[in-house]
Amino acid sequence: MILRLIDRLAERYCEGEHKLEAMRAREEYFERGGKVFDDDKELFEGRMASFLEWYVLERSFKEGAPPAVHALVQDKTLSPEDRQGIALLAASHRSLFELHGIEGNELDVEDVVGGARFRVTERRKTTAMTVGDLFEARVIWDGESVIFGRTFLFHPPDAREVVLDFVEGQVGRTLSRQEIMFQLARNHVRWHRLGHVGAAKLYRHDLQQPDVPPEPSPARPASPPRDG
Repeated sequence: MILRLIDRLAERYCEGEHKLEAMRAREEYFERGGKVFDDDKELFEGRMASFLEWYVLERSFKEGAPPAVHALVQDKTLSPEDRQGIALLAASHRSLFELHGIEGNELDVEDVVGGARFRVTERRKTTAMTVGDLFEARVIWDGESVIFGRTFLFHPPDAREVVLDFVEGQVGRTLSRQEIMFQLARNHVRWHRLGHVGAAKLYRHDLQQPDVPPEPSPARPASPPRDG
């Protein structure tokens, strides 16, 4: 149920008077995290869902707090249940996680960037997951347990050690958590475009000198955001 609030926030903050802001946010997200297109069948839907989570829960809204916080402050019509749910979403965070164990629908994961350990309840199928996997995800406390957001971005196993070395070298230095995640996402998109080959070499080359693309100009045209 708590994930449905993301859809409601996205609908509210992607339409009407906020549509231009959402267009700018989308351009920024894909500029920083790697552009994907309709024909990127394996990536497009997941990256769009990840964008919407980032937009309503992380990105500064009109030079202020993210849309979720904006709604908590401005919308006096929210029910107590919705207010609590949005507050929990606003407290969530996206990071790079390493899978340490699977017991039924319980996953033991470590936040590689922040260092915290989580026991996550995952009701979707976990048969494709393997201990040692590195993946981008969002962890959310839903009031009863820790759950994941809607999307994952799994980095190729061949690049595992390269990714871990990169994160270890960047934590506490120049790149923020968000910048680290965007850099790794760009690597994944590029690897996907090259046909899933040479992951370690590609990641190593790109991560030796990580770059953070500048935010796009507000005047730059962008495609309208799609529904959830």
